[in-house]
Amino acid sequence: MKQALFIVLILHLFFVSGQKKCTLKLESTTSNLQSTGIVELSVTNAGNRKVKINKDFSPYRMQLVKITESSPNVGNKINYTADVDCFKDCIKSTVRLKPGQTFTYTIPVKETIQYTQLLNEHTYSFHLFFDLIDLTSEDCSVYGLKDDEIIYRKVNHE
Repeated sequence: MKQALFIVLILHLFFVSGQKKCTLKLESTTSNLQSTGIVELSVTNAGNRKVKINKDFSPYRMQLVKITESSPNVGNKINYTADVDCFKDCIKSTVRLKPGQTFTYTIPVKETIQYTQLLNEHTYSFHLFFDLIDLTSEDCSVYGLKDDEIIYRKVNHE
């Protein structure tokens, strides 16, 4: 009886430890967006084991949504989003994050799909949507992204 209980306990521990999910905390920074045209996406391993994440984050995976012109055509909306699929080798090279370690992607806003729809010298408000399907091949819980409204003025020299 003790042996059977011991075997069940070992199998249970093996099964439970194999089912642990990783946990990633995401945070986007747009404080320098107007001056540099860059959005930073930071990924922190908030779990207790190493996690592999994609080394690159395509600008097509960050989309501008709920775009509304603030000036000069106040209230003019741009509804242009795209479903960007990756058919082959989406995760080419990876970075291994240790627990507590952070990796930051720099994403140029001018390389997003919607950027060409924005007119020079016009001001827009929008939200950011990050398509995280190719972030990692591991089964991870993801939290931390906020849905803040961003104000951005497209200027000629970009």
